[in-house]
Amino acid sequence: MAAMCRGTLRQSANRAAFRALRGSSRSFLTLCGGTIQQKTEENQDQLDSANTLKCGAENAMQHKTSPSPCASQKKLQLKMNELVKEHQALQEKYLRIVARVENDNRRIRKCVEDARLYGIHSFCKDVLTVADLLEKTTQSITEEDLANSSPPFKNFYEGVRLIDEKLCKIFSKHGLEKMNSIGLEYNSAEHEIVSRVPSVDALPGTVVKIVKEGYKLHGRILRTAQVGLAIEAQPHFKAQ
Repeated sequence: MAAMCRGTLRQSANRAAFRALRGSSRSFLTLCGGTIQQKTEENQDQLDSANTLKCGAENAMQHKTSPSPCASQKKLQLKMNELVKEHQALQEKYLRIVARVENDNRRIRKCVEDARLYGIHSFCKDVLTVADLLEKTTQSITEEDLANSSPPFKNFYEGVRLIDEKLCKIFSKHGLEKMNSIGLEYNSAEHEIVSRVPSVDALPGTVVKIVKEGYKLHGRILRTAQVGLAIEAQPHFKAQ
């Protein structure tokens, strides 16, 4: 009986101790939980404050660095003005290059054309000496000489005359033409004075005598003419 009482008392004491321990544990957990929750709330408040300050700083920095709409438009306008000036400079440079190329092409075409037309300049000058001999030969024989000459001589003269005419046609075909200076007024670019001839009929300063006829190649003087110019005759010469 006594043993049963002691067991009952021991169980009651253990229950009471367990209840007390459990109550203490709950109080401790409640205290710790409140403290932890308070610390957590304080840390969250600090974190929120830090985030707020950070966002404010970032917004201020962005507001400071990002240009206003007016500033952006001014920059775009300045950039556009620079591009327009650069475009105009390039356009002018292009036009100058095109003009230079056209001038070069025109000069080259002129050189090629001159080479085609006047490339035979030296050859024609040499051939003119032959033409001068043929002309002098035909002009030195008069009709009286032909009338009194033999048939072989007449045939020879006719052959020389035909050669002279054929040569003149070839000259004309290639742009080589005789000046035919008789009766023309003196021109220093075309005529070379070798004598002065008193004349009653011709005006002073006109060509009345040809020593060596001049030629032009496609309008350009190939050889000047050696001429005699008329001068006013003296009174005694006029009386005669």
